[in-house]
Amino acid sequence: MTSLQTSLEPVMAERLIRGRRAVRAYRPDPVPDTVIAEVFALAAAAPSHSNTQPWSVDVVSAGARQRLGEALVHAAESGKPSPDFPLRPYTGTAAERSFAAGALTHEALGVARDDRAARRRAFLAGLRFYGAPHVALLSVPADADERMTADLGIYAQTLMLAMTAHGIASCPQGVLGFYADAVRSVLGPSTDKLLFGISFGYPEPGAMAAMPDVPRAPLAETTRFHA
Repeated sequence: MTSLQTSLEPVMAERLIRGRRAVRAYRPDPVPDTVIAEVFALAAAAPSHSNTQPWSVDVVSAGARQRLGEALVHAAESGKPSPDFPLRPYTGTAAERSFAAGALTHEALGVARDDRAARRRAFLAGLRFYGAPHVALLSVPADADERMTADLGIYAQTLMLAMTAHGIASCPQGVLGFYADAVRSVLGPSTDKLLFGISFGYPEPGAMAAMPDVPRAPLAETTRFHA
């Protein structure tokens, strides 16, 4: 490795990691199949406990994506969530961080906190993948333990960074896992447990810059160094 590579690669990695945003506005034109295949092949290099690679991924596009969005909206309007994993409210510091991030996102989208109608429209827009032409649904086997769900998170971050490197925007959406029965009604029966989804595609002009730079906790708040 040359000294130039040594100095440039950390900078490139930082730009890639910090440049990723959860984008909520997309162009309708699809990502070419060859690029999608390349990105998902790269994501498969993600590490996992004992190389178990427990992730199961459904990439949904075109007509199937349209039907899926309709099924998700119908399930939400029926008030019938069907999560494969328990839905527990955040508490303590996690709740505070979630509230702050939600406020920043709604502000960026022009949605007032007390405008319930606008908040509902924003929620349903998420179930339609914010207009993204593709969505990846991420699952683990029915007998998955905590290690396997952790592996799925590692895979998802690898996937989104691979997308970012290819100029593809993405938005991880936990809400897509709230209606697993609706997903299976479109994609067919499965014994896998759906955890969440990632909408993706090419962003609308200015969409990346429009999303807030959600603050991260100070390093000293989350990380301990021992010597």
